[in-house]
Amino acid sequence: MRRERSVFRPVEAYADSMSPRAHGVVALVSFCVFVGTIVFGFVPVTRDIETSGYSTADLQEATTRSEVDTILRAFEPVMESVVLLSALDYLFIVAGFFLFFSLHSLAMKRLSPDERLVLVPKVGMVLTVCSRLLDSLENLWVILIYTDPDGYPTVLIGLMNATQSAKWAVVAVEYPVLGLSMVLLFLVRFTALLDSGASRT
Repeated sequence: MRRERSVFRPVEAYADSMSPRAHGVVALVSFCVFVGTIVFGFVPVTRDIETSGYSTADLQEATTRSEVDTILRAFEPVMESVVLLSALDYLFIVAGFFLFFSLHSLAMKRLSPDERLVLVPKVGMVLTVCSRLLDSLENLWVILIYTDPDGYPTVLIGLMNATQSAKWAVVAVEYPVLGLSMVLLFLVRFTALLDSGASRT
């Protein structure tokens, strides 16, 4: 139990650092940045990059130096867009971090009376930290590769592949846990509204 508390203490501190209203504002702003980055950033920039015949996803999934070198050569005319996409990716990571953390914080505050249910958003916040760190590392390996196309260490390809696989494995759990947190939040809130309505009658 002591180890469990130490693991969740940072996320509990974040949840307690602001009121539910403040968490709601952070979630709203983060959501706008999150969606805006996709619609106005990723979509047009990715289209420009794909005129080369490849996408950054192709680069991240390449497993050999010859495959990576072929993609890098194709990227040369659109390298400015590749660099911009990397910058947008970090903005996306930060926005997603605060969005997920604030949503989980709202759930934690509502579910706090139940020690078992409140574990769901706590675990979700830990998963968010892991997925955003892995996403940041994956982006870093990509940057190190395309900024030194002739001399990058081949080990970066393996690191890029491994980090991407680990990231998607975490994300496959992270998003369902966030969904479950939101379902529990609305169920508890709805139940509370029903109880308060019944007590007035």
